[in-house]
This record gives sequence, C-alpha cells and structure tokens, in this order.
Amino acid sequence: MNLAPTIRKAAPEDAAAFAACQYVCWQEAYGDLWDAARFAEIDQQALAQIRLEQLEAGDLEHYVAEVGDEVVGIAVSGASRDEDKATDLELYAIYVREAMYGTGIATLLLNAATGEVPVSLWVYRDNPRATAFYIRQGFIPDGAERVDPSGILELRFCRK
Repeated sequence: MNLAPTIRKAAPEDAAAFAACQYVCWQEAYGDLWDAARFAEIDQQALAQIRLEQLEAGDLEHYVAEVGDEVVGIAVSGASRDEDKATDLELYAIYVREAMYGTGIATLLLNAATGEVPVSLWVYRDNPRATAFYIRQGFIPDGAERVDPSGILELRFCRK
C-alpha cells in the first residue's frame, strides 16, 4: 500500500468519504470541547448530502488527502463570509485524522486550499494544537472574536 499522501480536489463521488472523515475528525479534535449532545445531533447522512450539494454547486473548493484508498484529511475554502472581509479568501475547514498528525498532510491541504493569497480562518480559542499549526503557517490573530452556536469562543487568524 502506498503510504505517501495524495492531495486532490474532491469530486461529487467523494461526498460520503469526505463527510465521514470530517465527522471522525470532529470527534478526535473536539471531544473535549463539544458535549455528547452536540455529536449526537449530527446526522451523518445529512452531512454527506450537504457535501454532495456543495461539491456539485462548485462554489467552494473541497480537497481530500488520501493515503492508499482512505480519506485521512479534508479542507474547504471559499469567499470570506465575514462582513468586514479581512481577506477575500477564507479557510472554512481543515481536518486531518489524529493518526496522521505530524505527517505534513495538514500543510499540504492548507497549501492546496489557499495557495499564496491572503486568507482568514476561525479557530477555537481553546484549541492549542490548531492554533500552533496556524501560527507555524504564518497566521496571526487579528483581534476579531465570535462565539459559535454552542457558546465556544472563536478567534480569527489571518495570513497576509
């Protein structure tokens, strides 16, 4: 089996694997931040359907990282959703399976999803692993804050 990661744009036929990876990554990354009820509310089939619709619409850029035939990481980028438009591009999501931490896959996904242009993203304040990753990648907090629907504080980071 080839252990070198492949990073590629996701296609509609990747929707189910994309959503499955995203869900497992949420469990691995946010197990200490989200309560059990939040995980229980996630309908994995609905998540896959949303991804399929987004992939078919083509408004957002979706990327997958594969090792062998398994999706081990995902990324999504698109136009900034922020009213103040700190940057034109926003990294909506980037997740890598816990077993792949430290392999460089997250950096490959980030580069594929954002290139060299200025980009912003939101990260949980209490997510030191992600925060450290973004700082290593040249992102800095710009002072903007928001609270997610479950009450968790998020900070905006920008890379100019």
